[in-house]
Amino acid sequence: MHRRYGLLILLSAVTVAATVYASYALFQPRAQLPFTVRWVDAHHALIEPIPGLTPPSVHAGDRLDLTNQPSATRIALVVSDFINLPASKSYHLVIRRGAAQISAAVHIVNVNSGGLANWADWLTVYSAILFAAIALLALWRGRDRAALGMAFWAMAEGPLSLVFACILPGDSRVALLGLFGYITFSLSARIGFYVMAESIVGSAIRPRVRARWRGLFALVLGAATAVILGGRIAVVGAGWAGLMHLWLQSFFPASYLVPIALLAVSHRHADAKQRQRLRWLLWGGVLFLTGLLFTDLPLPLNFWVLHLLNGGLTTLGSAAFLYAVLRHRVVDITVAINRALVYALTTSLVLGLFALLESLVERSTLGHQASLALELAVPLGLGVSLSTVHRRIDSLVDRLIFRRQYQEEMALRRFANESAFVNQPQTLLDLTVEQILHHVGALWVAFYEHSPEGYRRVRRRGENDLPEVVANDDLALVKLRAHDSYVDLHEASSALGREGHVFPLRARDHLLGVLVVGPRPGEHYAAEERELMAHVAHAVGASLFALRARATEEQLSAARTEIQASAARLEAARAESAARLEQARAEAAAQIDQAHARWRASEARESKLLDALRARPVVSQEP
Repeated sequence: MHRRYGLLILLSAVTVAATVYASYALFQPRAQLPFTVRWVDAHHALIEPIPGLTPPSVHAGDRLDLTNQPSATRIALVVSDFINLPASKSYHLVIRRGAAQISAAVHIVNVNSGGLANWADWLTVYSAILFAAIALLALWRGRDRAALGMAFWAMAEGPLSLVFACILPGDSRVALLGLFGYITFSLSARIGFYVMAESIVGSAIRPRVRARWRGLFALVLGAATAVILGGRIAVVGAGWAGLMHLWLQSFFPASYLVPIALLAVSHRHADAKQRQRLRWLLWGGVLFLTGLLFTDLPLPLNFWVLHLLNGGLTTLGSAAFLYAVLRHRVVDITVAINRALVYALTTSLVLGLFALLESLVERSTLGHQASLALELAVPLGLGVSLSTVHRRIDSLVDRLIFRRQYQEEMALRRFANESAFVNQPQTLLDLTVEQILHHVGALWVAFYEHSPEGYRRVRRRGENDLPEVVANDDLALVKLRAHDSYVDLHEASSALGREGHVFPLRARDHLLGVLVVGPRPGEHYAAEERELMAHVAHAVGASLFALRARATEEQLSAARTEIQASAARLEAARAESAARLEQARAEAAAQIDQAHARWRASEARESKLLDALRARPVVSQEP
């Protein structure tokens, strides 16, 4: 086994065991002093009775001279508000009542859960379970420094510190060690919370500003450590309570103010999406810090009311943290809520409700003498009515728990149907990458189109370093051609990188192109989302193929029309040439006939002339 998994298993086992033990111990009788104290000066504390618990020997307003108290009594005074005391033990008190000094013995009281105490205990258990869930989720599925800080904070502030608060000591010294363990883990939890806050802020603050925040946090945490530990050590060791004043003790919860203020400052400069994430984290931090004020500070309220307020606000704060992690992914975790699992749970709930109602109806209204038709009609009517309830529950689950996925799915399915009505291929590609980027929340989206030299990038949205051309035999493209499904780039060594998914735009056996969708910050795509993007890619591929087929058909039709026009023009030219040739022949024949006629006329004239010459008498001339 890898050492990392061994450590994770160990931490998880400790977290679960601490949560189980604390949940059990909270409902055991609580052993404490029968009064609370208010520190009035460096050497005196004022007794404040708890109704129904304080014995008659102790009065309201009695002063305790700390320097004259036994060491065991001083330990009990600083421990009682946080840790159980040894059961069946009594403590000697030196009380100053007016001018008189009185010695009294008080016994530890076992407070049984009930009323407000019971509610406070249940809220504390819920809070511990929520903290354990946050810790285990961040431990096993966290991928960044913020998740590690949150895991450490949730373990230290939740189950681990609560174990020391619920410890059942054998003597006062063990109770004192339990108090120091509780305080140590609570102080250490502040460090994890600050690491988480600083990691979430990231590059939003400059290094110099980050160093100042760290210095401020170290200063406040150091002051809280000196006050909360040093103050109690001084009381136990020397009876000096100079550090136990209210304004000094406020350093303990105030150490959370620095990381919360850091988150608030980053919230001002964050974009809209990041603000929504940080808002829940801030609300959770404010609620949790307010809950701490009711236990870490000696406020003038009823003991059980303080614990009830602490448990309620701490539970709300931890629930807000868990919601921020699961819903808004304020830290990088690789987990997604399975919709099929939630639907199965709702189905089981409806079936259980059906069985319960059928049993109640059978016992209350149907007797042994009921007819068979009535026995069949009752469950049939219940089934019809609960079927409607089931559909309503599924719709409600979609709109509440999976609201973002529901809206994303509806928008992308509408676009997949509407893509068939886009008229231009280039417009279709633009709309596809924009819709995927907007509704999925990916860091980037790109589209590669098939070309003779490979797959060429023709569309891109978002910042990425994807190549311009990907080879035809790239492993991711080979997987697409072989399996006809989307490919997780983390599982394929590809020029497209190691993050994101590739979806095919296929027409029959031809891969027209691929849609490359980048990762979503801090969150993996659920299986339903990947199937939805594959559906969109398939619809867009079919629409793109249809548009190109229509364009090819229009080109062929235009070419056919042009050929027909050319043939008509050729036929007309041929007819015109034939007419011209016939005319030329006729003209030539006429010219030949005319020349022949002229020749004959000339020949006739010559013949006449010769005849005339022959007929002329010959005159002889004699000398």
